Amino acid sequence: MFNKVVIAGVGLIGGSLGLALTRRNLAKEIVGVDPDRDNLNKALALGVVHRADSLAEALPGADLFILAAPIGVTLGILEMAIPYLTPGTIITDVGSVKGRLIERAEQMLPQDSYFVGGHPMAGLEVTGVTGAREDLFDGATYVFTPTANTEISAINSLKDFAHALGSKVLELEPAEHDRAVALISHLPHLLAATLVNTVAADDDCGGLLKLAGGGFRDATRIAASNSNMWRDILLTNREMVLQSVREFRFQLEEMEQAIINFNREDLVSGLIRAREVRESLPENRKYVSRIK
Repeated sequence: MFNKVVIAGVGLIGGSLGLALTRRNLAKEIVGVDPDRDNLNKALALGVVHRADSLAEALPGADLFILAAPIGVTLGILEMAIPYLTPGTIITDVGSVKGRLIERAEQMLPQDSYFVGGHPMAGLEVTGVTGAREDLFDGATYVFTPTANTEISAINSLKDFAHALGSKVLELEPAEHDRAVALISHLPHLLAATLVNTVAADDDCGGLLKLAGGGFRDATRIAASNSNMWRDILLTNREMVLQSVREFRFQLEEMEQAIINFNREDLVSGLIRAREVRESLPENRKYVSRIK
């Protein structure tokens, strides 16, 4: 599919992309770029990449350049990469916020390099390349956010790539994507962290945690994710996150009022609606049952 792929950032997502590319024979050569030399050595040992190099050495001749670094440094890496890009190189990212990134990328890049915003809706609570999985994207939704300036051949190549990973492809406008992930990804993380902090603030936190069962663990699982990464995500998508917080607060106040007023009907109605929507949620992770 590709002759040469360069992955900047070989952590969980970049590493999983590298594993899928190598084991599914989707690229002849995969080059890893990462400021953490220890992480690069692990990537080499795990077969995630064929070799490791600097941007200057890795990028010339690349068909595909994947920006898989934390969202807070993605634009900086892209800017550093520009002098070494080969005409025709397709560039994509894996970040969960698109608006400003795409705007700046289209301003910075030469016309003969093609940027397509990308976001594989997959992940784990672990970080680093040692958590990488070839099947991380099997059954997942892979979102692309083309604009009027996006090269058609570039988006088509990336769609083929995503399908080869076992993913379902969805195209969204950048702003539409950012609003959607604020509600179904960023808000849940904020709520999980807040729920844990609510318990942590209690004088009997230790005793409460001893009682914590599956409900608390399931509701707060994502609070165990990388804090610095989520700081950057929440601040980068600040406007949409704040809008989703306001929408959640309204729903919470509706339930609160039903309890205050001892309104059985409204309370049950809200709980039934939530249950029905939750039961309709499609399972899009093929590997979940195999994770211990």
